[in-house]
Amino acid sequence: MADAVPRLSWAEAAWERAPTGPWPDAAEVRRRLARWSRLAAAPHVALAGGLRACTVRVGDVVARLAVAPDHDLGKEAAAHARLAGLVRVPRVLDLDAEARVMLLEFVAHEPLPATAEAGAAVGRVAAALHGLGFPTWGFFAPGTPSGTAPATLRPEPTHPTALEALLAWADGALGGAAGARLGPRLAAAVRRAWDDGHAALARACASAAFVHGDFKPANLKWLPATREVLVLDLEFAWAGPALMDVGQLLRWEVPAAFVDAFAAAYVAGGGGLPDGWRRTADLLDLFNVVGLLDHPGDLPVRDADLLARARRTTGLASPAGGR
Repeated sequence: MADAVPRLSWAEAAWERAPTGPWPDAAEVRRRLARWSRLAAAPHVALAGGLRACTVRVGDVVARLAVAPDHDLGKEAAAHARLAGLVRVPRVLDLDAEARVMLLEFVAHEPLPATAEAGAAVGRVAAALHGLGFPTWGFFAPGTPSGTAPATLRPEPTHPTALEALLAWADGALGGAAGARLGPRLAAAVRRAWDDGHAALARACASAAFVHGDFKPANLKWLPATREVLVLDLEFAWAGPALMDVGQLLRWEVPAAFVDAFAAAYVAGGGGLPDGWRRTADLLDLFNVVGLLDHPGDLPVRDADLLARARRTTGLASPAGGR
């Protein structure tokens, strides 16, 4: 991409990596790729992206190695299979449940431009994803244990509605590390924002769509030859409120031309943007922000950005003397 073309920025690029477990070293990568001798013997390059699985490239193959003990790559494979032909996603080549490795094709790409053309392309992708509806909300059931997964995804709800589940989960986070980082005043403002927007949130959560769950520039790449968007990292995909993806996409500073083109293409593609959609999307993304603050250890850059975002969403200015 020419240097003159601006790319969409995202604060996460400067964040510290949250600890998720022992990160595989070169020997561990080779061990887990042993089933594919050609790949195990070849040099690999670590790629950015993924919190519950690490990603390495070996030639024209990308290997995702599950890191979090409970991460199910079968769900990712099923999501890739379901989206194939609907949006541009890497093709699943193989899945080894025992080694906890999924192989994908490598697709050359560039960072997402901060242009109206790219905004429209992302709008079309979001509309296609959210056009996949489900009879109920929920995280997807475990995927196929090996091979390439079938194009079926089955949500497993834990509460009567998605909003009830989000609020119940948020209570735990606000009572733990996230609440401690927010402080009493900002935590109360977060709860008040959700209370004030409850009716709009309930409407947004009334139907369940395919939600990417990590819909940000790091996972939306540009294919200049075809002028389309490549969708990556489906590890957090679930059936829920479509506007949650929109809120995450627009979490940081996004040019107005990109937003306008995104919205127009999203609606033209069948996506719904009700009155006040930006506010509702922000309130849904506030659940993500709280979740990202709910971690052990010290991540000062990440937490400063997230706290600033929480203050902007709630309208609570940071007092001179602290939170």
